[in-house]
Amino acid sequence: MYGTIEWDPGDAWIFTRVVDEGSFTAAAGALELPKSTVSRRVSRLEEQLGLQLLRRTTRSLSLTDAGRAFHAEASSAVEAFEAAGKAACSVLSEPHGRLRVTAPAELGTRAFGVLLDFNQAFPEVHLDLDLTNSYVDIIEQGYDVALRGGDPPLGTLTGQSLVSTDAFLVASPDYLRQKAAPKRARDLFRHESILFPRWLENSCWELTGKQASSMVPVKGMLTVNNLEAVRLAALRGCGIGLLPEGHIANDLADGTLVRVLPGLRKKLAGVWIVYPRTRYLSAKVRAFVEYVVEAYKP
Repeated sequence: MYGTIEWDPGDAWIFTRVVDEGSFTAAAGALELPKSTVSRRVSRLEEQLGLQLLRRTTRSLSLTDAGRAFHAEASSAVEAFEAAGKAACSVLSEPHGRLRVTAPAELGTRAFGVLLDFNQAFPEVHLDLDLTNSYVDIIEQGYDVALRGGDPPLGTLTGQSLVSTDAFLVASPDYLRQKAAPKRARDLFRHESILFPRWLENSCWELTGKQASSMVPVKGMLTVNNLEAVRLAALRGCGIGLLPEGHIANDLADGTLVRVLPGLRKKLAGVWIVYPRTRYLSAKVRAFVEYVVEAYKP
């Protein structure tokens, strides 16, 4: 039965070009194929269909009734495939559409500013930003890009390093006017510290000096699981906070926060921009990655 016939869509595409160009020679030139290959592919299509599609003479080429009907339908299919190809290429060439990005809930002021700048630079891209401290499987959950700290991405993911930063001790000038600034690490225990649970181990911060790291006892009446909240509490004079450099660069520049024990720091893992490993990266993802990487250059 006709419904069970199998034929190669590529042969149908070549057949439509032969008809549209008016000859096997012209179609072969347009397709950059040998004339013999074009003729063989059309003959194979006729054999698979069990129908004569073309009447061939040494001087002319004409469609049979079956060929005319087949060409009308095949041309529509070819146009649809070409339109689909153009649509797919447009995704790769022009940044547009929804871009789903997941990032830590305590995304720093600098990082959030970069995302807002990107949103203004590419108005055709709808930035859908999900802030969460949970680890997100970006492929399984349909995200395009992730910003995350930690080790380099592996397996089905790839990415680029944005920054390798450390966290520093800071406090507001008002707090330090009320309490004498600590002069050495052990003095921190006499101060109010704003505690971030993930960096706290047995009521200690691991801080690195010029030569070595040590566990420094700290205490405080405020514990929060969000680094931006730690920053805001430090600005309000609630105590000494331990914050990544990117979170506090503007505050240090305008003097609303000052460094405490500047010889000490907490070593942090790098920050990465991560995306699925693929041969063809969409224009919106490529534009986003390039923009963020450029913005993070020293």
